[in-house]
Amino acid sequence: MADGLIHPYSDMEGIWVRGSFHGHCSENSRCASVPLSESVSWYSDLGVGFVTLTDHDCVTDLEPMRKSYPKLTFLEGFEYSSRENVLFAGPHVEPLYELSLEEALHSASDLLTVVCHPRPHADGMDYWTRPMLEELGVWPDGIEVYNGHYGTPSATRGGRWPLYAEFWDELLTAGHRLWGYANDDFHSKEDFSNAFNMVLVKEKTPLAITQAAKAGRCYASTGLLLSQFSETNGRIQVETSEPCEGVFVGPDGVELQKTQGHQFDYTVGREDYVRFEGNGEAGRIFLQPMWTS
Repeated sequence: MADGLIHPYSDMEGIWVRGSFHGHCSENSRCASVPLSESVSWYSDLGVGFVTLTDHDCVTDLEPMRKSYPKLTFLEGFEYSSRENVLFAGPHVEPLYELSLEEALHSASDLLTVVCHPRPHADGMDYWTRPMLEELGVWPDGIEVYNGHYGTPSATRGGRWPLYAEFWDELLTAGHRLWGYANDDFHSKEDFSNAFNMVLVKEKTPLAITQAAKAGRCYASTGLLLSQFSETNGRIQVETSEPCEGVFVGPDGVELQKTQGHQFDYTVGREDYVRFEGNGEAGRIFLQPMWTS
């Protein structure tokens, strides 16, 4: 049995804020169909805590939105798109897309960096691979474990695939400590807010949200929420907002324990890492990995 696990949930004080780190507007992304002001109005009506704009190779000016929606927190960003895509987000973002991806990542130590839709095709065709990520020379903070834009009915009919937990486990098993994020990758009304992150912060500022997300003080969701979490001497206890099929996953994606309900309990043994995910009528949830050393 593990003496205690290394994980980002040891301090659960603060407030949970909801938002996506991946989104586009029609003004600056040709693939998007909704103007910025309209989408921000939708997010505001939904009651999210923060909104991030990551247009393709463009840092969208959010100052007009900040003035119109003072209760919303806005993160700047862009989606590096001249090769396999990576998100860059934070309080203030320079046009790092003008650099090579390797140079951009080396220059982005204060920003949140996330690998986008690393396995976007249902047939398993390569996009991002582990060797490709290892060759970058600097690791992003994490990967999208779920991308809502590729999970819409029209996307899946076209051969897209939104779920990348299998690739996450491949990277984790190889010893790469990466966080998992879920984003709606907003383009149109069809994918609006169908995936998001809950981020634990002491204050709702762009800097606090960025730092918490980089440290893994968050979880990924498509609707299912975390009600309670505790870990003591390797014993993990999770309670979800709604019933689901809860799975504790270990190296190589092995299902260590699978049960139905909304309260889940697992004591870690010799596994290098353990993570929890759930899937039910309310949606999916992915907690961050917990390591034994």
